[in-house]
Amino acid sequence: MNKNRKKKVSKKMIFAIRIIKSKKSGCYTFENKIITDREVKNYFKEKK
Repeated sequence: MNKNRKKKVSKKMIFAIRIIKSKKSGCYTFENKIITDREVKNYFKEKK
Protein backbone atom coordinates (compact mmCIF):
# COMPACT_ATOMS: atom_id res chain seq x y z
CA MET A 1 0.00 0.00 0.00
CA ASN A 2 2.73 2.49 0.96
CA LYS A 3 4.72 1.96 -2.25
CA ASN A 4 1.64 2.56 -4.39
CA ARG A 5 0.80 5.70 -2.43
CA LYS A 6 4.31 7.09 -2.93
CA LYS A 7 4.06 6.44 -6.67
CA LYS A 8 0.73 8.29 -6.85
CA VAL A 9 2.14 11.24 -4.89
CA SER A 10 5.15 11.54 -7.20
CA LYS A 11 2.90 11.35 -10.27
CA LYS A 12 0.71 14.11 -8.82
CA MET A 13 3.80 16.22 -8.18
CA ILE A 14 4.93 15.97 -11.81
CA PHE A 15 1.39 16.63 -13.05
CA ALA A 16 0.99 19.72 -10.86
CA ILE A 17 4.28 21.17 -12.11
CA ARG A 18 3.21 20.57 -15.72
CA ILE A 19 -0.13 22.31 -15.21
CA ILE A 20 1.63 25.37 -13.78
CA LYS A 21 4.05 25.41 -16.72
CA SER A 22 1.27 25.30 -19.31
CA LYS A 23 -1.25 27.67 -17.68
CA LYS A 24 1.27 30.13 -16.23
CA SER A 25 4.28 29.85 -18.53
CA GLY A 26 7.28 31.70 -17.14
CA CYS A 27 6.13 31.44 -13.50
CA TYR A 28 9.18 29.52 -12.36
CA THR A 29 9.10 30.71 -8.74
CA PHE A 30 5.74 29.03 -8.14
CA GLU A 31 6.98 25.88 -9.90
CA ASN A 32 10.06 25.69 -7.66
CA LYS A 33 7.92 25.90 -4.51
CA ILE A 34 6.06 22.73 -5.48
CA ILE A 35 9.10 20.53 -6.12
CA THR A 36 9.72 19.44 -2.48
CA ASP A 37 7.59 16.59 -1.07
CA ARG A 38 6.44 18.52 2.01
CA GLU A 39 5.39 21.56 0.00
CA VAL A 40 3.61 19.38 -2.56
CA LYS A 41 1.53 17.82 0.22
CA ASN A 42 0.73 21.28 1.62
CA TYR A 43 -0.25 22.45 -1.87
CA PHE A 44 -2.73 19.61 -2.32
CA LYS A 45 -4.12 20.15 1.20
CA GLU A 46 -4.85 23.79 0.32
CA LYS A 47 -6.44 22.79 -3.00
CA LYS A 48 -9.01 20.48 -1.35
